[in-house]
Amino acid sequence: MKRFPGEAISDRPAECQTDCGWFDDVRRENGFIDLRRYEDDKTVLKNPHKGWFWHYIDNGLRSPIYRDRPEENGHAEFFPGMNHLYLRFDWSDVEKEEDVYDFGFLDGIMDEWSRYGYRFQLRVVCYESSHGMDFATPEYVFRNGARCYKIPDRNYQPDYADGYFLSRVDKFLSVLGEKYNNDDRVELIDIGTYGTWGEGHTVEGENAIYPVETIKKHIDMHVKHFPDKFVILNDDHIVGRIAHNDCQEILDYAYERGLGLQDDSICCDYYSVVNGYDTMRATWAFRKLADNAPSVIEFAHYRYIHPQFEDFYRNGLTIVECLKNSKATFAGFHGYPDIFYKSDKWLAEYCANRLGYWYFVPSAVVPELTASAHNRVSVTVRNKGWSKAYHEHRIVFAAIGDDGKIFKAETGRRVDALEYEQAEEYVCNIDLRDVPEGEYKICVGIFTGNEPVKLALKDEIKRGDFYEIAKRTVRAL
Repeated sequence: MKRFPGEAISDRPAECQTDCGWFDDVRRENGFIDLRRYEDDKTVLKNPHKGWFWHYIDNGLRSPIYRDRPEENGHAEFFPGMNHLYLRFDWSDVEKEEDVYDFGFLDGIMDEWSRYGYRFQLRVVCYESSHGMDFATPEYVFRNGARCYKIPDRNYQPDYADGYFLSRVDKFLSVLGEKYNNDDRVELIDIGTYGTWGEGHTVEGENAIYPVETIKKHIDMHVKHFPDKFVILNDDHIVGRIAHNDCQEILDYAYERGLGLQDDSICCDYYSVVNGYDTMRATWAFRKLADNAPSVIEFAHYRYIHPQFEDFYRNGLTIVECLKNSKATFAGFHGYPDIFYKSDKWLAEYCANRLGYWYFVPSAVVPELTASAHNRVSVTVRNKGWSKAYHEHRIVFAAIGDDGKIFKAETGRRVDALEYEQAEEYVCNIDLRDVPEGEYKICVGIFTGNEPVKLALKDEIKRGDFYEIAKRTVRAL
């Protein structure tokens, strides 16, 4: 029974009105392809030269902490976007006697873990404050006359400006550089020969601020012996000098030599009180040196900041703010990966993609193609990672035939200069002279060296190292 005089059953066909993501008209152009339906911002991508790192050697070889639970952590395959192990060792761990070097422990770690796709970051430390670790600098250096100080209730700290000490550091770094400068497994080199724990300050040591020229000498030795690696300076080398009013001189010196910057121990209670939400003292320094090299952020011992200092950790939001503000490419933690991941799974996954670069491909233009040297195509790339890339990232097109044969076309175009949230359309010319006439899947990929970079696109269009964006006929001239 009708309640209203105009009541009726609709005779119009039902149509889908929830095709999510289509809110605007796309560009109308010959060969234009809208790829937004294939974007994937949920899958965690493990990509080269970016992501998380784990303090695997944390306080020299004599301290087993963080590598003493292999049954729980295995090779940390479960941890999203784990790029490298941080190997912070003491000088005396390797040079046990004058000119006698033992790299066995380091090489064992690197040989084992590199099989699982990990790289490594190295820091040589000359002073540890922990009991039982008297000689981070080899004892012979002091026996031979280098000035040193017995810190009350602590250990022996070298005078970081002493001429003989510096000559032996230089000799050791030359040996280290000869061994690792050309080792592709080594991602970064830290400047750690000055300061407590190699952090660029003398807290829990002499508590003195050394002259600028001393810091420059430590910088120069690392740059000299590792000319082919990114060399990273700890921010305490800069901000620890506020009382001497010469921070800018060190910052400029580091910038001119191409250094990157690292902050140890964000989210500490003291920094959380005196600094801003991200707990950092030197965001300005990170933004400057990020022009040169990756920014590296490490936060305090996990057992301290979570749950002890929950008011400062803020469920990880402090970390997110810090990583974004510092243009971070790498982030690490003092702790066990299994404990961190079980407690902060979503934080680990969220940051894994956003650390460093993270490429989206919203559209492309692929018109008709000919078997010639002149085919004008374009692809738009957006970087949603917090930093640009620091290795060459090349756009490569490919034509894949029905028989699976792949014809690659280098474009000469690079995307590694893209900053956070920057997008650019790259117009490319692709050479298809060697491609027989026929039907092809036209694909795009980004490569660093011979390594493919995973893009934020769904697996359904992935074709080996490439992503299919169109089907086209290649016609003979």
